[in-house]
Formats: sequence, C-alpha cells, structure tokens
Amino acid sequence: MFENINKKHSNALEDIIKARHTVRSFDSKVPEKEEIESIIKAGLIAPFGALAVTDKTDFRRVIVIPNSSSDNATVATIMKNRIGVLADELEKKVGLAPFVQNLKRVSQQGIPSIDKAPYFIIVAERKGVPAVAAQSLSYSLCNMWLKATSIGIGVQLISATTQMDSDPEFCKLLGLPCGEYALDGCVLGYPAHDYQPNTIEYPTYDESVTWM
Repeated sequence: MFENINKKHSNALEDIIKARHTVRSFDSKVPEKEEIESIIKAGLIAPFGALAVTDKTDFRRVIVIPNSSSDNATVATIMKNRIGVLADELEKKVGLAPFVQNLKRVSQQGIPSIDKAPYFIIVAERKGVPAVAAQSLSYSLCNMWLKATSIGIGVQLISATTQMDSDPEFCKLLGLPCGEYALDGCVLGYPAHDYQPNTIEYPTYDESVTWM
C-alpha cells in the first residue's frame, strides 16, 4: 500500500516539475493573499548555508510588492536605471553583444512583468562565509516555483533583481542594509487565458547522463 502511495506522490511531483514553465503573460485576476502566503512559506523553509549565517536569525527575508502599491513603480524605476548603468559598463568591455543590447532595451522600456503581474516578490539571503547565499536563494525560489505551480499560479523569475544588492536606494526602500544580503526575485499571478508556454527542448536522459 505504501509503495503505491509513494509512487502516486512521485508521479504528482513529476507532473508539477514538468509544469514549471515561465509565465510571461498574466491574468488581471489577483490571487488570494493566502495563496501568496503559502508560496512564500515554501520559500522560507528551503535549505540554507547554516555555517555562513551562524547566530543570525534574520538570514532570510521576503519583501512582497503588489502592483497596486506605489512602491511598485518606484522599484521598477530604480531597477531600470541600474540596468542602464550596467549596460553602459558592459558595452565598454564587450561591445554591443546580444546580451548588452537586451539590457539596453530593458533600460529604455523597463523590466517586463513587474508592473503587470499582481505581485513582485523579492527574496533576500544574508551573505556570509562560505559564500553560499546565491545557492540558498536558488533553493528558495525553486520551492516557491514548485508550490505556485501546484496551485495553478504562474511564476516569472526577475533575474535583474540579483544586480540590486549593492544599490543604496533600492536596499533602503526594502529596509535592508546595503550589501549585506544577496537578492533574487520573481513575479506571481495567474497565467493569462491565452498564454502559451515556450516549447523548450530540455536535455534527454539518454543523451545527457553518464553513470560512472
């Protein structure tokens, strides 16, 4: 009996993992606060670097910014300006590479989805030694993505958030000491009714796995 239950749970988790497509078009319907809270709680219990944050009780913070908040527009503007500076710095080093062109476009048009999705979620992980904050953030975002997918809520990662941990204006707005936390973020909301996920060709097991 237990074998059948475990197999059922395993299949359900596999289906959820397969459904983890990035959503880039969101419905205007706003998820219930309780649903967002359940997603955040999943992120809070993700693994972390215990040795790096010894005796720190505030090693993981989450900031929720609804798109109805005036802070949403402020955050979007600060990030847009920061991306512009980064694009100029990279252009001097590598020229107008495709990635740099994309950054310039974002600096002009703004970061997609921050003002369109109902919620912008920023996760902050305290830096320490060893430097594993980025890995801890990836676990946290992954947990949130799995939980969101399981209840029908779409997620889009906002990778530009990682560039903001040393921006004084941004950190002050979030109530975080500048430079002390690594950052990452995502937006949450129901996928638009006409949304079609990207058809990505993932690596296959036979072609990608070697048993030693």
